[in-house]
Amino acid sequence: MGLFDFFKKKPEAAKQPAAAPSNSVDPNDYLLERLKASITDMGYRAVRHPQYQSLIVNEVVEIAAVIINDPNNHPLVMHLMILTMHADYFPNGIEEHVAGLGETLEQKVTSVIDNYIHSTFSTIMESLSDKHYNDLDFTITTAGGATTWHTYLGTTILQGNWTDQPSNGVMYHLIQDKLKDKLTENPFNWLNLYISKRDDGTIIGECFWNNEAWPEGLALLNQYAQTWQVNSAFYAMKQFVVIKKCGTKPL
Repeated sequence: MGLFDFFKKKPEAAKQPAAAPSNSVDPNDYLLERLKASITDMGYRAVRHPQYQSLIVNEVVEIAAVIINDPNNHPLVMHLMILTMHADYFPNGIEEHVAGLGETLEQKVTSVIDNYIHSTFSTIMESLSDKHYNDLDFTITTAGGATTWHTYLGTTILQGNWTDQPSNGVMYHLIQDKLKDKLTENPFNWLNLYISKRDDGTIIGECFWNNEAWPEGLALLNQYAQTWQVNSAFYAMKQFVVIKKCGTKPL
């Protein structure tokens, strides 16, 4: 089960969301314009692609986004699929499914964009710079020599009324010792991490390595969630991580 299993409708009737700002508004177009404005406000150059439902950022990063209309999701939930692409480092795209919550189209779009910007987009753009964090670096030594990798941790997004705030990177540190055998020749590797626990003990999670499901990593996240004492309807945490080979040319 994954992130959106948590947001499936309850058997009983659910409250319907308020009407969109205008019946003439195309939700996907509205979302892309709002995303463009948010990225521009951060100081990046963002323009609409002349043919596709996507943005071009700083002439090198492309972001394609589409709203997934799943009738089984709760009516207050927006399900967004985003593909972030770079011609040299991740040409097939970094895929992510993001949830936004709200009663109106505007509220849902604001929520889903904030989740993407603060978790995935900011981390990707930082990893494309020459900045790195010495305390998160690690080195792998093989017969061919020693290779240093830089780690970039996105902001941990929490849901639920947490009594104690977990430290940023707690999920990454649970699985980091297993990563050395997963690294590819590609100078960029990435992780999508999500784990949640209901008050009835049900645990739902996702762990993706370079867009591929990673069962071993998910098992470690599940073990961690089993230790939680949930004091509200549910606890959930989500994080995006980039691991970049040292020496990769910055943006």
